[in-house]
Amino acid sequence: MHISSKKMIAAAAGVLMSVSFAAGVYADDWIQKVTAYVRSDFKVVVNGAPANLSSPVLIYDNNSYLPLKEIASRLNANVNWQDSNQTIYVNTRLYPQQPETGDVVYDEIILENPTAYIMKYLGGDYPVLVTLSKGMYYRQSDVQKMGMDTKGLRKAKEKYTGEIYINETELRKVWKENPILTYGEEMPPIIAGEKDDFKIRALRGYVKDMSNYKIGDTYFFHNPIFIEKLEEANTYRYLLTENGQYYQVILKLTEMQKDLYIVGSSSKQLLGKTAVDPY
Repeated sequence: MHISSKKMIAAAAGVLMSVSFAAGVYADDWIQKVTAYVRSDFKVVVNGAPANLSSPVLIYDNNSYLPLKEIASRLNANVNWQDSNQTIYVNTRLYPQQPETGDVVYDEIILENPTAYIMKYLGGDYPVLVTLSKGMYYRQSDVQKMGMDTKGLRKAKEKYTGEIYINETELRKVWKENPILTYGEEMPPIIAGEKDDFKIRALRGYVKDMSNYKIGDTYFFHNPIFIEKLEEANTYRYLLTENGQYYQVILKLTEMQKDLYIVGSSSKQLLGKTAVDPY
C-alpha cells in the first residue's frame, strides 16, 4: 500500500489500538515508540453508514488503526477495560428484550432471600438480582444486559412479580467465564442504572431515614434489597422487606433546586412473606 506524505506522529503501539485507553495504563517495559501516519482524508463506512469518528484513521505498518470503542458500538458490541489483568474485552452488545415465541412453560418460583450483587463478567461490573428458590436463580433481564444468550434455556417465573429468572445450572451452559459475585463497594442497597451522584445520595438518604419508624403503636422496620432505575424519568423500583414481608415500592425524585432532590413513594405492592418471620 503506497502512502503519500502526510503528517507523521509518534505513538505507543498499544494506544493505536484504541484512543479510548490512556497510555498510562501500560507498563513502561511494554511501550514501543513507532511512526504512524494520520489519514484524516480516509472515510470509514460501517454497514453502509458513514462513521464520523472522534479520531482520524492511523496507518502503521500498512495496517489501519481505528478507535476501538467507537467501531465496536457500530458493530453491536461493547468494550471493557480491566486494569487488573491489562486486558481489553470486546463483547456482544446487550440486546433488547424480546418476547418469547410460541407457548412457553415456566417453572414457578417465589422470592426467597433475594439479594442484589455486582457481577464481574467479561471485564464489566453488572448489578444482578438473585433469589435462592429451589437453587440459585438470576433475573433474566440482568444477565441479558451482560450479553448472555438466554434463548433455549429453561426459565422460571416469580409468582408475585411475574419476572423471569434462570437457574445457575442453565446459565453455565452459555456464560463465557465464571462470573464473580460481590456486594459492591457502597452501602446497600445497590442502585442499578443511576449514575447521578446527587440522585444516588437522595435515594440512599431515603433508605436510611425509612429504615425504622412508628405509626401509632406499630413499629416498621425496613431491610433494603435493591433499587433500579425505570424508564420514566426520576422513577425507581425499590425492593425491600418490611416487618418480615417482601414489598416493591415505586420511588420518585423531585428536584427542589439544582442537584437537590426529595424522594416520594407510591404504589406499594405486597409480594409475599419472607421464609423466616422474625416476629
